[in-house]
Amino acid sequence: MDPVNCRGIILRSREYKDKDRLVTVLTPDHGLITVCAKGTAKPGSRNAFASVPFMLVDIVLTVSHGYYYLKDGTVVENNSGIMNSLEAMTVASHISECLADSSYDAGDARKAYELAVYAFYVLSQNPDKFILVYSAFNWRLLSLLGLTVEYEKSSTTGLPVTNDGRYVLSPSGGGIYESPNGISGVSVLALNYFSSCDLKDLFAVKADDSVLNELKRFTTDYLSVQFDKEYNALATLEDLKGGIS
Repeated sequence: MDPVNCRGIILRSREYKDKDRLVTVLTPDHGLITVCAKGTAKPGSRNAFASVPFMLVDIVLTVSHGYYYLKDGTVVENNSGIMNSLEAMTVASHISECLADSSYDAGDARKAYELAVYAFYVLSQNPDKFILVYSAFNWRLLSLLGLTVEYEKSSTTGLPVTNDGRYVLSPSGGGIYESPNGISGVSVLALNYFSSCDLKDLFAVKADDSVLNELKRFTTDYLSVQFDKEYNALATLEDLKGGIS
C-alpha cells in the first residue's frame, strides 16, 4: 500500500516499548488515528517531534495489517507558547481529552480538527485567555456534535433572553427558565454565539471575569452530563495553585 500523506494535530503521545511512542492524531480526512512512531527516543531521531503534544504536523504514514506507522513528518506549527504556561497546558490537555473522547462522522471530524487547530494556536499565542478558550471550545465541540440548542426565549414566559436576566438552563431538552440563581443573560447569549459564529471569531469574545467563570462552570457541567464523564481539569489546577500559594 502506498504511503499516506496527511496533516493533523497531535493530541497525545505516550511511551510504547523502549524507544517508541503511540501518538494520537486528529486529522481532517481520516479522523482520529493512532500512529506508532518507532525510535523517537533515540538520539537524533528525525521523528522526535512525535513525542510532543499540541503540534500541527504534516506526516507520512505507512499502513501494515491495519495499523499506522510514522515514516516521516515535519512540524507546521509547534504551538510552543502552550508549554510556557501551566494554565494553557491544563486547558490544552483538557481539549485533547475531549477530542479523544468524541465520536465523529466524516464531516464532524474535519470541523473538530479545525476547532482544535484554532484552539491550540490561540492558547499558544494568548495563554492568558485560557478560561475563554476552555469555555468556547467546550460549547463549540458540543454544538458540532449536535448536543446543544440555542437558548432564545424563556420556557416560562416566552420572552427573549436579555442581558440583565438570570436563567437556569436544562442540559437536556433545551429548557431555559428565569431564576435569580441562574447564570446571566450575557452568558446565555455568549453560548449562543459560541455555537454558530465564524470559527475565526470564536475566541475573540470580550467578557468580564464573572461571565467567564459562569461560562467555565456551566460548560464543564454540561460537558460532563453529555459525555457521562467528570471533567475537572481546571478545578484540579485551582487546587494545585492554591497549594503552591
